Amino acid sequence: MGNITFGNKYFILSKFSSIPKTSKIEQDRANLVKEHEDFIAFENSQELKDFYELEKYLSSKEYSDLMSSIETGKKEEQEKKNKYESQKKSKKFKDYFRFKESQKLKNYNDFVESKELNDYEDLEKLVTSNEFASNKKSLEDQKAAEEKKEKEYNSQKKSKPFKTYFKFKDSAKLKEFNSIAGSKELKDFEELEKLINSDEFRQKENAADPKEFKNTEEGRKQQEYKNLKKSRNIKFYYKFGESSKYKSYLEFEKSEGLKDFYKLQDYINSDEFKEKKNKTEKELNEINAQLKDYGQKKKSKQFKDFYKFQNSQKFKDFQVFEKSKELADYLELEKYLASDEHKELLISLDKNEKAENDKKKQYEEFKNSKKYKWYLELKDSDKFDELKRWEITFEDNFDSDKLNIEKWITRYFWGDKLINDAYALETDTAFPTDGKNIEISNNILRIVTKREKTNGKVWKQPFGFMPQDFDYTTGLISTAKHHRQKYGKIEAKIKVNYAKPVNHNFWMASDKILPHVDILKFDNKKSKVDMAHHWGDATDKKGSQKQTADFKGLDITQDFFIYALDWTKDKLTWKINGIVVNEQTKGVPQEEMYMVFSTGLQGKVDESKLPAAMEIDWVRCYKEV
Repeated sequence: MGNITFGNKYFILSKFSSIPKTSKIEQDRANLVKEHEDFIAFENSQELKDFYELEKYLSSKEYSDLMSSIETGKKEEQEKKNKYESQKKSKKFKDYFRFKESQKLKNYNDFVESKELNDYEDLEKLVTSNEFASNKKSLEDQKAAEEKKEKEYNSQKKSKPFKTYFKFKDSAKLKEFNSIAGSKELKDFEELEKLINSDEFRQKENAADPKEFKNTEEGRKQQEYKNLKKSRNIKFYYKFGESSKYKSYLEFEKSEGLKDFYKLQDYINSDEFKEKKNKTEKELNEINAQLKDYGQKKKSKQFKDFYKFQNSQKFKDFQVFEKSKELADYLELEKYLASDEHKELLISLDKNEKAENDKKKQYEEFKNSKKYKWYLELKDSDKFDELKRWEITFEDNFDSDKLNIEKWITRYFWGDKLINDAYALETDTAFPTDGKNIEISNNILRIVTKREKTNGKVWKQPFGFMPQDFDYTTGLISTAKHHRQKYGKIEAKIKVNYAKPVNHNFWMASDKILPHVDILKFDNKKSKVDMAHHWGDATDKKGSQKQTADFKGLDITQDFFIYALDWTKDKLTWKINGIVVNEQTKGVPQEEMYMVFSTGLQGKVDESKLPAAMEIDWVRCYKEV
């Protein structure tokens, strides 16, 4: 049963008769994508490539010339064998193999492969390197530098200025002075002194009778001031604060010398200093141990004999011949004549006819297979045309436990651009926090509206952004900074709570106030989806233009649905689960737009329905190829 359209309103005759279930749509999509992937995989498979290569081969001149090449092959193999036998009997090759099998060479080769020689050569390379010498000197300099810092610290610590400073810092009088500095008594005295010395107070005192003035509030404050002024604490505080010792203490406390001392003290007492000192000594010990080990090995008989043999003329001649092309060709020929390849080649000449018949049989079996016939049937069909029509430009499946900030921002675009902060509209009851109301779990993103006190900025005309307290919070996500596009398909899989007056929105916007497209707007009724498009010039006296529509009859709070907007140059088409629910050809946007998902709260709140959430399983955007 299809849709019945009245003007710009769409009505469903039955909840599930017109709108297919989301699970079926996604399964059908998945099946089509899987079959297309299988088709592409088979089309690019080595199996199909081999089939076409085999087809080409069976019709080639190469195939027809194969039999004539068998005789030539046999002749070439015999010539290789004759050459090998002749070289094997020559004096040059006999001398080479005799030396190769000698005990001296075996001993030499054993030692060449030994860990002992490898370790010695690595050690020699290390201790004779510039880097080794530089590292040794660096460690020695570093050790001296650290010892110098420690000596400097101990010297300063024992100096008279520092002893005097720390003695005064720990004195009882300074502690008493600091305790009075934060006392209520001193605060009261300073406030009374400011009052007594004010022009207003003096005018009142001069204007009043002296006897009567004593009984006034001002007279009592004046007497309280005089009493405090005579107190021991107040007298001590001001006398101590003006003393030369205290001033010298303050001056020294602000000095660069004291700051440097504390820095040096922190460093000398730090784990870093101790570890650095221990590490330097340890590394220096290791370096000296390596130098000693190298010197001992270099003088040993074993190493002297080894290098003597290595520099002998016989060994050098042997090495030259061993690297010659003549020997390499001989060994390669020997290896070939003993190989399965050579033996199998001789046998294959007799079996070649059978092998070629097997290739022909393999070709025919593949040509008549179900898989190849399935491929040919799909190759020229239009089954995948809709898949190939679209290229994905944006996708988020929320498969991480955190929002991807390379795709989304969590505030309005103009708040991000102008004040680098979130803000609310003047009509909002809930403040859209900067990501705090965004949750991701089990690959589902939730925008949550809840009771929660907060303070945020509100855009108010003509004042601009003003601070305001809120009792409720909500949230939004937007692609304003990371993805915009002009035309194409925009869709998202969404489920919403019904919690009047909480509203849930999936919309598109541009840099200006208009155009503005509402793909999903849900608030007052469970089975009513609002859609709208606003366009024109918001500053025009005639006002902007808009066209609205709604879709009734389906309780969208019971399941996820796929809400989509197909946008071409001349038309906007709204869809729910692939079914067209609204179309519009007026004022179609001709500029790039970005997506926004938001929840809001306006009007009187029924707190029993909070928290409420808009759940998003995935978001995708496509462009036509």
